[in-house]
Amino acid sequence: MKKLINISVITFLFIVNLIITSSVSSQEKKQMPKAKEWKGKGEKIEFSSMPVMTIKDFLEGNKPSRKMTIWGTLNFPANASDKNVPAVVILHGGGGISEVEEHWMNVFNSIGLATFIVDSNWARKNCKKDNNFKKAVRYCNGTHRGMNRVIDGYGALELLSKHPRIDPNKIGCLGISLGARGCLYLNVKRFQKMWGTPGMDFAASVPMYPPCNVIFKEDDNITDTPIRIHVGELDTYFPFDSCVSYVERLKSKGKDVDIKVYPDTHHGFEAKISGKKSIKVKGHNDGRCYYEENSSLPVAEMNPEDVTIITQIGFNEWYGNATEKEKKKIFKYFNMRHKLGWRLPQIYHDKSCVSKSNTLVYNKESSAEAEKLVREFFTSTLLN
Repeated sequence: MKKLINISVITFLFIVNLIITSSVSSQEKKQMPKAKEWKGKGEKIEFSSMPVMTIKDFLEGNKPSRKMTIWGTLNFPANASDKNVPAVVILHGGGGISEVEEHWMNVFNSIGLATFIVDSNWARKNCKKDNNFKKAVRYCNGTHRGMNRVIDGYGALELLSKHPRIDPNKIGCLGISLGARGCLYLNVKRFQKMWGTPGMDFAASVPMYPPCNVIFKEDDNITDTPIRIHVGELDTYFPFDSCVSYVERLKSKGKDVDIKVYPDTHHGFEAKISGKKSIKVKGHNDGRCYYEENSSLPVAEMNPEDVTIITQIGFNEWYGNATEKEKKKIFKYFNMRHKLGWRLPQIYHDKSCVSKSNTLVYNKESSAEAEKLVREFFTSTLLN
């Protein structure tokens, strides 16, 4: 059995996507690696996006009073022409740009695709202070849970569509983890109407292990963008069958969507991280819970200013039948969370889906198969 390396916090993928604790110990803070800006090769190009928002504001279309500038790095393949070059926008995971995103950049450049790796984190590194959040994990990932990536994806698409060397009709999207949530849900017409430009669509989308465990209203009304989802059967960050169910719902609407489930495969399977094949991440993990958007919140027991808008599936039925004692027990924790200053979107009533760790494992066979399938998909949709 592979030895798992225990760490409290690691800057990779969307590790904090599932951390809902109301405090971080001094020991954890000491172990947290220093954040660094990615400075890979290529041309750095700025574009306009939004500051960190709560999911409630995102879902309700509440536009901030200010915008902010973020950036991406553009790379063209060798011997690329001066115009009509197809491209792929790459949206990173929660920890920032890593070996995984670099892997896909090299893959795409090698087959004739330009790449634009968006840095969604660095401009927002002071998001806690900038947004007056009393409590927040690094990059406020627990607050937005990847939905800011949707807006970043729209901004990157608009930017590249105006670039003199890029073919505006041949721009794809590949996202990793939280970035995959962006690549997946930016195709939802409801979100596109609120935050994007209706009619300006990606030509193809590849979400790599996106969190699909939230059912959003109207999330089955999507664009005609072909979508190919890739997930591991052993993923502990979210239940892989939630993506299978979502694909089935989209297929029933006649959409060109499919999913590849890799057996014996965990989260982050495409590349080693800092030379490590496997990593065990300790911390609160409610990612294997099933959620849905719930506009009936806040209920009477909650603070009226609570930004929670996602509840565990079955919450309304539980709430209608629960005793006052049962409600008091549940809301004591979530009300304390709000009082302490956390602005988190979800609430659960059944803790059986909650665990205390997550696992990341490089899988050579699954990585090779995914690379082959993604190459073929983007070749057919962007290069032909």
